Amino acid sequence: MFNLNDKNFGGGATVFNNGVAGKIENVTLDVNKREMSDPDNSPDYKVIFTDVAGGQINTGFYYHKDNVMYDEKRNRDLEGWTVGRVLSIAHSVVPEDFVFPEVTSSKQAMDSLFKIIKDNCAGKSVNLYTNYGTKAKPSQYLSTRYFNFIEKAGTPENASKLRVSPNDNLDKLTPDAPASTGGTTAFDASAKAVW
Repeated sequence: MFNLNDKNFGGGATVFNNGVAGKIENVTLDVNKREMSDPDNSPDYKVIFTDVAGGQINTGFYYHKDNVMYDEKRNRDLEGWTVGRVLSIAHSVVPEDFVFPEVTSSKQAMDSLFKIIKDNCAGKSVNLYTNYGTKAKPSQYLSTRYFNFIEKAGTPENASKLRVSPNDNLDKLTPDAPASTGGTTAFDASAKAVW
């Protein structure tokens, strides 16, 4: 039975931080590992961030695979940046004196770090920094910033790395308004077609 007069029926989604980019405090997180039933292009791990109103965003992480279009240095940089991002998440939920295990590959590092995050994130909050991509590569979707995107909740403001960067795009992209054509087509009506 459907009560169509219930104001909560079909209420829509809660938008993470009301769609406002920047620093968001007291965010909780959880980790999901890819299941065998998930599509092949699904991330190997997904971190789901939830704000105080229940809005969510997620960030996917894939095991590193070398890109044949890149040189060795670029591939190693990308591999290190991915592991570094996951390590940042782990640092935000473990005690200051936590000792991380030794690992021999980026895959092993990610598996270990995501297990540590999953085991330590319950009941903890973090501060998160989001944007709509960068000025050079804007996005229509709110997402976590690539670097300096997470810290422990309660980090003093003077110690926080979650500050606006000149590269951050903090405004959601809006589609251009359709051109007013005054009832004609979008091309110049006085132009003659050439066939």
